[in-house]
Amino acid sequence: MKTEKKLEKDTTQIREVGISFITIFLLALIVGLITYILNRPIAEILRNTITFLWGAIVIVFLWYQSIIHNNLEYDNKNHPLRFLIVFLICFAISMGMIFAPVSVWVFLSIMVVLAMFSNTVIGLTAGSVLLVITTSLSDTGNMYIFFLYFMTGLIGISLFRNLDLDFEVAGPLCISGISSLILQTAYIVIFENQPFSLSIMFMPILNLFINLVLLFIILKYFSGLSMYLLQDKYLDINDQEFPVMAELKKNNKALYFEAIHTAYLGERIARKLNMNDKAVKGCCYYYKIASDTVVTEDGNKIPLCDYYEFPEDLKSLIKECQQEIYGSKESCVVLTSNKVIRSITKTQKDKTEANVSLDQLIDAIFEKMISSDMLHQCDISIRELRIMKKTYIEEKLYYDFLC
Repeated sequence: MKTEKKLEKDTTQIREVGISFITIFLLALIVGLITYILNRPIAEILRNTITFLWGAIVIVFLWYQSIIHNNLEYDNKNHPLRFLIVFLICFAISMGMIFAPVSVWVFLSIMVVLAMFSNTVIGLTAGSVLLVITTSLSDTGNMYIFFLYFMTGLIGISLFRNLDLDFEVAGPLCISGISSLILQTAYIVIFENQPFSLSIMFMPILNLFINLVLLFIILKYFSGLSMYLLQDKYLDINDQEFPVMAELKKNNKALYFEAIHTAYLGERIARKLNMNDKAVKGCCYYYKIASDTVVTEDGNKIPLCDYYEFPEDLKSLIKECQQEIYGSKESCVVLTSNKVIRSITKTQKDKTEANVSLDQLIDAIFEKMISSDMLHQCDISIRELRIMKKTYIEEKLYYDFLC
């Protein structure tokens, strides 16, 4: 028998699917109407309407497929209507571009924003559907213009995908802008029937300026909406006084302090190797207790990660570490740091092993890792393993706190 929360979730999803399909049918009718207003033949009206309709259905399918397989980036799976609103805005802009010169179309920004609020595949698909309709309705649109903006959008999406909490966007902005200018020159400027001069570069430069301004606004909005919220979430769950950690300290002090010491080493190494240090620290805290459940007021049992809404990258890392899979660099850091802490703690408590030096202990851990098949599927490099080993050895003074 379904719980009340499950029924509510199913009802919400049915409503969202219904809203999505009603919206795409209405937008398909608008595409047909605009084609009619532009005095295009009946065959073209039908072609454009059917093209948009089936393209939009594919977008909806990809969205819900991505939800099932957990492929949406950032926190987008929790905000399907947010993507719908973004798509509607992009649709309106793309319809407006029908009446603008092709040299000032802003599909770089459109494709990037659609991808940021979904994922790479959905962003590219949605942007391409809008682009093909705009190109077919524009008097100056053709296959070359389509390829121009498809390539521009593809480059932009590739550069801005998987932004981390540092949100370093200066490089992607510059590269995407330069790429857009070069492609516009190759597809439009060199085919102008006039001698080359700075004046014929005015429109591509204007297009570059408009796209950079739009991208800056989009990134600013996105960072405030998603990235800073994610950063705040990590600040909460990586706090030693977070309810889960406070409960662990009260019920199992040994495991609590093991998690604290592991997190210290893990975070230090992750920062040194430019990894996701916040996810590493959170994983060090919670991966040994993440299988626990939380009983809600209505008696339902919810996994700890879901109850406290852990970020997706942290959930993924916790799953790796629970299965002791040395896959990502971060999982290698977490698992190795825990081995070091446990080995040193055991040695300090076991008087029969008191003569074993710290260097020998850490050497033994790394020799076992390298000689076995633990790291065969891990993407960590030998150089990074050496840095890890050196860092563990350098922390001799810290290990006094393990006693």
